[in-house]
Amino acid sequence: MPELTEADLKLKIKSAPVGAYLLCGDEDYLIKVYTDKLIKTCVDESFYDFNLHVFDKEGKDDKDLSEIYENAMAVPMMAESKCVLVKNYPVEDLDEGDLNALRELLTDNPEDNCLIFSYPSSQPKAKDLAPVVKLFSEFGYVVKLNRKTASEISAILERGAVKRGKKFDKGVANYLINSVGNDLNLLNNELEKVCAYGGDVITKSDVDAVCIKSVETKVYDMINELTSGNFDKAFRLLSALFAQREDEYMILGAINSQYADIYRAKAARKADKTFGELIAGYPAYKGKEWRLDKMNKFAGSLSFEQLARIFEILADADTALKSTSRDKKQVLEQTLVLLSRASGR
Repeated sequence: MPELTEADLKLKIKSAPVGAYLLCGDEDYLIKVYTDKLIKTCVDESFYDFNLHVFDKEGKDDKDLSEIYENAMAVPMMAESKCVLVKNYPVEDLDEGDLNALRELLTDNPEDNCLIFSYPSSQPKAKDLAPVVKLFSEFGYVVKLNRKTASEISAILERGAVKRGKKFDKGVANYLINSVGNDLNLLNNELEKVCAYGGDVITKSDVDAVCIKSVETKVYDMINELTSGNFDKAFRLLSALFAQREDEYMILGAINSQYADIYRAKAARKADKTFGELIAGYPAYKGKEWRLDKMNKFAGSLSFEQLARIFEILADADTALKSTSRDKKQVLEQTLVLLSRASGR
């Protein structure tokens, strides 16, 4: 059977949700959402104890499917359908016997059972998952739920606000993404908070008042001040990160990541490449296009020579954090001074 898109899956849930589904991809939030939707459509909540069977294989090297098979073949209790959910089934090193057992489960899966193999918290490597994808493509449905673009996430937030009787002021949904990050789980939590806090129209000041900015965003603000020559403000922002007990390794990692964005944006500009072409070469930017957009403003103020020196400083800082007994905060403070000098500030 062909791979289902998210839209196809929505239609299946509305019409005929029973069958065998493999839900995978790198967007954990959507995998959880659609797993729950399938369950709620196929199983009456009153009979969860009888008609919903959940097997969580996370952290286990347990590929045996015999108990799962028995539950799939069982007759629904006082209902037309039931559901068997298998979370995080281990797919590393599946042998011929394992694959034959999975094939048997899929071919024998009765018409009154919704069988779901779902990966809500530990996405396997593509090469390990490939044999399972092949079997589900033949005997069931494969749904790959991957990270969305920034514009798609913004649309989700806009719809979420409307459902709560609110709406975003122009550009504020994107501002929320830029402040918090593109993780839909986290964004959904922050959306709940800002809708409860604000008036009918959600503004930037509402986001600033109640939403927790990601380390990425805080470090961006710091680099912005540093590159603009405002060392005192940059130092205060670093001190604020310490006061908020942010991990020193995470701070340095975010600094590294953002200077890498500046380098890529600068290299793309020199090669006359568009952001679209750059993002195509770095799939990790999907849903985080705003990162390159932000860092592009710094690309003109830093030369390649300056960036080379900056990466040397950051490499030294990484070594100092990991291999010495020096105070980690002091390492980052001294690194900030050196970055300021390397930026010509």
